[in-house]
Order: sequence, then C-alpha cells, then structure tokens
Amino acid sequence: MTHSQTNHAQVNRTTPSSELAKIMAHPESFRLLYFPVEAQGQTSRDLLTYGGANWESASPQNWLEEKDKTPFGCLPVLFINKGDKQVVISETHAVENYLAKHFGLMGDNDYEETMIRAFYCSSVSLFSNFQASVVWNMPEVREKTLAGFKSRQLAHWVKTHERHLLENGNNGHYIGNKMSLADIRTVNLIRHFSFQPYGAELMEIISQAPALIKLRETVESDPKMHQWKNSDEAKKLADSSKAFFANPFAATGKPTA
Repeated sequence: MTHSQTNHAQVNRTTPSSELAKIMAHPESFRLLYFPVEAQGQTSRDLLTYGGANWESASPQNWLEEKDKTPFGCLPVLFINKGDKQVVISETHAVENYLAKHFGLMGDNDYEETMIRAFYCSSVSLFSNFQASVVWNMPEVREKTLAGFKSRQLAHWVKTHERHLLENGNNGHYIGNKMSLADIRTVNLIRHFSFQPYGAELMEIISQAPALIKLRETVESDPKMHQWKNSDEAKKLADSSKAFFANPFAATGKPTA
C-alpha cells in the first residue's frame, strides 16, 4: 500500500449505471482517501485488507482546498479503478457497505444480511452518539456527558451486544461462524474507545463483556488483519489517532479547557 496518486478517467452520472456497476463488480485496484488517523476510515481500510484487495491509502495534502473536490465535502472517499476508468464513491457507510458486500461479508442470505446490518447500525449509532456527546463536546461539560454516556448508552450497547454474541455461541462472530461487516465495525468502535484519553474508563466497561472481548480477539487474530495491524503504517495510524483524540479541538483552534 502506497500513497501515490492515481490517474484514471472518472466516470460521471451520465454514464449508464450498467457500466458503473461493471467497474464496481470487477475492480482492479482501490484508493482510499482519508485523514491520517483511524476513526471513520479504519473500517474501510480493514475491509480492503481482509478482502485481499490491491489498494493504496492516501491523505489530503491541503484539505481546505481539496474539500470541495470530493462528492460531499467529507472523507472517506473511495476510488474504484478498472483500466482507465474510475468510479468515485463517498460517505462512510456507503463505502463500507459496498466493500463488505464486494468481499462477501454480508452473510449468505437475506436474513443474515439484515441481521449484520442491524448489528452494524447499532455500533455506528453508538460511535455517532459518542462523537457528538463526548469527543466534540466542549471540555467544560465533557466529564458530565462522559459519565452519562458510560452509564446509559455504552452500558446498554454492551449488554445487548453481549447477549447477541452469546446467543450465536460466543464464537467471535455475530452471525454464524464467519467474519462480517458487523464484526469489523464493532472491533473498530472498541479500538476507537481505547484511543481516547479516558479510554481506560470505557474499556473497563467493555472488559466485563467476555463475548465482546472474544469478538475483538477473533477479528484481530485473522492472519491478514494481524499482519495489517502490526504493519508500520497501521501502527503510525494508531499513534496518530491517540495523539489527535488527546486534544481533538487543536485542529479547530477551540479551547481545550
């Protein structure tokens, strides 16, 4: 995985959807554009890794100038390449769902896919709630909102997800005995919690749920995932994430206290 630029001819919405679908169904390579931290880009990175894709990671050089050149003014953006054509998709959940489906991580039937989406959406919702109520809240009220998040939203999420994992046999997966989008997204949520300055408090709650711990161990011990997580690039992303969340307001110029 490199950080080089690609030079493909992008296809646009006037291109027949059948042609776009062919590119997305049989891509030759991918390029994922996201900030040099884990956060909302990490699940896509993990999906590309697990799927054995030919992919490269890139970060914006000047986000203020590049922002308006992306589909929605946000990251991640996934570039899907085939020959001299390129399809561009954006929005975290759209990218993740496409990659998961492409790599067979959405179950074997409609029921399994629906349940995977349900567990996935639950973890996504908790991530969003945490970001809004704790991470990006003003420092002077963060202690109070963190306490509320731990006692209500996090405690409820841990309780319900632990129950579902136990009902599936406590085998390290939500559905059946195979990896899914929900597995990977939840493990990244747990990692996200661990990167926070108050991560020990959050992880103490999660540590009381052995099935969730089993899930994390199962995902991270997969050979391809293990190799990726122990690569220099992945370690750098983890370190950058911890540094960023120590003071997330630093980039906005807002006060830290």
